Amino acid sequence: MIRMIALSGDSKSQYYSRICLDKWAELKYNIEIFEGTTPDTLGDELQFAPEKFSGSPFTEIEKAIWYSHFLLWRTVEEPTYVIEHDTYPFRSLPKFERFGFFSIFPRNKQAWQGVKETISPGSGYYIDRQTASILIEWALAREMNENVDGHIYQTFKKLSGLKEAEFQKKYLKDASCFQIVQYEIGTSAEHNT
Repeated sequence: MIRMIALSGDSKSQYYSRICLDKWAELKYNIEIFEGTTPDTLGDELQFAPEKFSGSPFTEIEKAIWYSHFLLWRTVEEPTYVIEHDTYPFRSLPKFERFGFFSIFPRNKQAWQGVKETISPGSGYYIDRQTASILIEWALAREMNENVDGHIYQTFKKLSGLKEAEFQKKYLKDASCFQIVQYEIGTSAEHNT
C-alpha cells in the first residue's frame, strides 16, 4: 500500500500531487490519498516544546505536518509506503522488511544548487504496523523538539543500530523518489530553522 499525504483545499498541495500522481500512475502504482492536517484541524495529543532544538518555535504548519504523519501512523494495519504530495518517483520502489527510507533531497534542477543529496525522511518512508506503533509511542513519550522528519529519522536510526555514515549509505542507495521544488510555485511547508 502507498499512501500520499495531501491537502484537498490547498492549491500548492494539489499542484504538486497532480504532477506526482501522474508519474506514480505511469510507473503503475496505485496511490491512496490521506487527507493531511491543517493548522485549523490540529489535535491535542502531541506536546510541542516552546522551541525546537534549533532555538526556533514551531510554526503552525510544522505542527500540522507532524499531525498529518502521526494520524496516518495510527491507521497503519499493513506494511505501508508513506509519501507526501511532492514526492516524485524516478524508479520502482525498493523492498523493505520493517522500515526504510526511499526519498532524497534535492534532486531536481530547481532545488537548492550545490547541496549534497541526503535522505528526505518525511517525503518517503516505509513502515509496518510495529514500526508505526513505535513512532507513535516515542512521539507521545516526550515533548517534541524537532520536526516530524527528525523524529522519523532518529527513530529509524535507533531501530537500525547503524552509525550515521552507514545509515545514510544504506538508504541513499535505495532512493527511488525525490522531493520536488518549483520556486515559482513555492512550497506548502513553512519552516523555522
